[in-house]
Amino acid sequence: MSERIRTTLITGFLGAGKTTLLNHIVTDPVEKVALLVNEVGAVHIDEALIERSDEEVIELTNGCICCSIRGDLRDALLRIAKKRRTGDMTFDRLIIETTGIADPGPILQTFYFEPAIEQQYQLSSVITVVDAFQLEWQLAFEENVRQIGFADTILLNKVDLISDSEVDLVTERLAGLNPTALILPTIQSKTDLKPLFETFHFPKQEEERLAQQTDGLQKAAESFTALTITERMPLHRQRFGAVLREILEAYAEDLYRYKGIIHFADTNQKIVLQGTGMIYGTAARGEFEGEKQTTLVFIGKNLDEQAIRTGVKAAIAHG
Repeated sequence: MSERIRTTLITGFLGAGKTTLLNHIVTDPVEKVALLVNEVGAVHIDEALIERSDEEVIELTNGCICCSIRGDLRDALLRIAKKRRTGDMTFDRLIIETTGIADPGPILQTFYFEPAIEQQYQLSSVITVVDAFQLEWQLAFEENVRQIGFADTILLNKVDLISDSEVDLVTERLAGLNPTALILPTIQSKTDLKPLFETFHFPKQEEERLAQQTDGLQKAAESFTALTITERMPLHRQRFGAVLREILEAYAEDLYRYKGIIHFADTNQKIVLQGTGMIYGTAARGEFEGEKQTTLVFIGKNLDEQAIRTGVKAAIAHG
């Protein structure tokens, strides 16, 4: 198999229902998955599913595989890729559960800054499971806020423990923290699994959510911000590239995710921007329907709203 391994990262607050989601995935998989966790035993897989096990790998009766991280994540990924190439492991998707690794940032960096990993793996979704009942309390912890900031999809679990009006308020709160994430209310982490797995590279749904965003700044924890900038004037492509590089250099690891639909002066095409940390990409996505404008969202820590806004204004094309 020469294609890159599609990979989903699942994060979640302690007790939010992440393990329950993993069990749904391996019990009734929409595709054959390999699960990479810190300790296989911590997943509490139904023993009836287990076909055979050794020190590192548990094979399940439905064809799924569960692997444990022993030592460095990079080494574990390279071992799995090698076993898949040689036919010792066969699966369609790797799912990484971040038990004991609260911050998704270092994992994402492994996929982008390690050439051997980048050549063999393709990150396709980042899912965060959130406890609806305890959200406000858990937002006091920065690692939990970071998980929300990095997510493409947020499972708002345990909505049966709060009222409908509280579900609306919590959903609005999460949308403020991560304006482009898909938010799915769940009970017992139960949801249609297929839409969760290919969301990292700007699906149409996410583009529509981003286009509807209004200009503004949202705050969560003391230093966490989600900044949305809208600009109707077209941007100069090279000047915006220089501004974006300055923003990345200024914030480095404190800029978790950033996304945008950009109106450049030299094209009628929408240009979508998608980035995490220092790594980003752009792609043309058809022509604008209706009014043309740029919408940018920056999610991170200690972001200087005025400086970023001034930078984007400086990239406006004149004449």
